[in-house]
Amino acid sequence: MGRRRTVTSVQIAREAGVAQSTVSRVLNGGSVSEETRRRVLDVVAKYDFQPSQAARSLVGTRSGLIGVVIRDLTNPFYPVMVKAVERVLHQQGLRLSLVTDVMTPEEGLALLRREGVDGVVFTSAVQDDPLAHRMLKHDIPVVLCHRTLEDFPADQVEADNATAGRLAADHLLSLGHRHVGMVCGSAGASTTQQRGAAFRDRLRAHGDVTLTEVDGDYDYATAYGAVRTLLSGDRRPTALFCHNDIMAYAALNAAAAAGVRVPDELSVVGCDDVPLSAWERIDLTTVRQPLERIAQVGVELLVQRLDEPDLPPRREVLPVEFVERSTTAPASRI
Repeated sequence: MGRRRTVTSVQIAREAGVAQSTVSRVLNGGSVSEETRRRVLDVVAKYDFQPSQAARSLVGTRSGLIGVVIRDLTNPFYPVMVKAVERVLHQQGLRLSLVTDVMTPEEGLALLRREGVDGVVFTSAVQDDPLAHRMLKHDIPVVLCHRTLEDFPADQVEADNATAGRLAADHLLSLGHRHVGMVCGSAGASTTQQRGAAFRDRLRAHGDVTLTEVDGDYDYATAYGAVRTLLSGDRRPTALFCHNDIMAYAALNAAAAAGVRVPDELSVVGCDDVPLSAWERIDLTTVRQPLERIAQVGVELLVQRLDEPDLPPRREVLPVEFVERSTTAPASRI
């Protein structure tokens, strides 16, 4: 096999029909038209052009830089998760490079490879996530934190989401609720599947419970609209289990807008226990995820993977805790 052709940014620019500075802007996530971005990225992909990573590989050193991928900065869960990951990385003498959903998977891959990250922490992977799979294709170690993927050959760490669903169900059943709603997260997320399945199974085992499900997509506006519609029905639920706290906040505000009193007329349970949930004006009953521990274990798995790349993939499941606050009450009060 012949030696792989080496190209420069000047050649990339010439073939794409743009200035060299435009190539630089594309690779750095700068402002260019979508058509120009696509043209440059197509040429970059054609030659697998990653100058900084190539330079580092020649001397065989590590960069000390870890990529962290998140998908929704508007969800308060993810800044908390990123801060926890950054704290653990700092303790290990490592630095963080952040990729958000502002970038396409192609742009995220280009950025992380160009920066020469040693590995990548994913906090919000969904099934068939293109970026996670492309990282492995390019032999960049990956760890999945919080959300996991079936049959994905990498280290993974998550909270016990099945127990979270069961704890939420047990709490509402113990309060006498028999007409229950569930505000579900994104269909492709492991957290949605695990929490939802466990919650359904627990209610089904009880036998005399009606369950109505709506799609909240882990998004405030989507959940708000879904709950408003749900509460306007002829027989509204007396309790809601929301797959994350931000959808629970949406449920609380949707109930207030509909004139439905929480917890007297509607009990609401979230999942995550981000710091906002403990604020006095919210005081949300929820299931606490061990965010600091997830971050710590995830980084530890990744660092060990860097030292011992031939280890078999590992999967850690960490315990959760039910936190009862003031957004739930017995059904007899309704």
